[in-house]
Amino acid sequence: MAGEKEMAGVDFSTLPEGCISHVLSLTSPRDACRAAIVSPVFRSAEASDTVWERFLPPDIAGILARAVDRVQYSSKRELFFRLCGDPILIDDRKMSFFLDRTTGRKCYLLSARLLTIVWGDTPSYWRWIDDPNSRFSEVAELLDVCWLEIRGQLDTKELSPHTKYVACLVFNLTETTRGLEHPSQETSVKVGAQVSSHTTCLQTIEDALAIRPRRIRLRPQGRIGLGLGMRLRRAFIEPPVPEPPEQATPATVSTTNTVLPRKREDGWMEIELGQFDTDCGDVGEVDMSFMEVKGGFWKSGLIVQGIEIRPTN
Repeated sequence: MAGEKEMAGVDFSTLPEGCISHVLSLTSPRDACRAAIVSPVFRSAEASDTVWERFLPPDIAGILARAVDRVQYSSKRELFFRLCGDPILIDDRKMSFFLDRTTGRKCYLLSARLLTIVWGDTPSYWRWIDDPNSRFSEVAELLDVCWLEIRGQLDTKELSPHTKYVACLVFNLTETTRGLEHPSQETSVKVGAQVSSHTTCLQTIEDALAIRPRRIRLRPQGRIGLGLGMRLRRAFIEPPVPEPPEQATPATVSTTNTVLPRKREDGWMEIELGQFDTDCGDVGEVDMSFMEVKGGFWKSGLIVQGIEIRPTN
């Protein structure tokens, strides 16, 4: 009771503003913003560069130097929220950098051009297109492959320490997507001794059943007997597609242990590849992969923007 009475009698307005700013800098961005509504004194202290310099990454100057366009700001607080709400392009527009609003931890979106996409430079399998909804100048569109393999890497020194991260493939599907519902895809995230893996499914079978593959028709030319006069106008309309097994129906395919995609606020889809922790002492490259190479099914209609790495929160 005595302690409560003593606390109740404290007049924080008498404390030096610098002292309050120092205390707030030891909290979190969220807590600092909450404290700002307590009183005008706290609001003034919260706006101090002392607070927000502590919340910004120590190497922020080096990151801003890598920005494609100059980042202008009048205070460290303005810079913090600028980086939270509007990611900046760095490294020749091949990577996007931003901050997690809650924690101030570093986040990245690696563009498709930074990823290793098997057959990605073969025009009959993949093509590179503009997408006005992408952060980057181009994205990768899957035309037709039976070997789907996408890999990405990021050095752990680019990330915030003592943070649990999640890596997600950021993608969209076209109206003619096929082959991504069966078999399921396999993902993994590896750094040092840490390994996180999932079974994923980019397209539900219910959606896939609504897309019927075109059939090949053989038409005789002229009135010559079928034995000699049959010719194909086109041998193949598209690469041969193995039929999915009859038992692969919504009633029999279980997704209990399968990670499914979710819609993002920016209109794209994402699916988790795995998680890792920068507090385990592991240094070096974070290796991320998304693949389906066992089924032999032809796949198409996947649009890849990149891989995002952010705190799990």
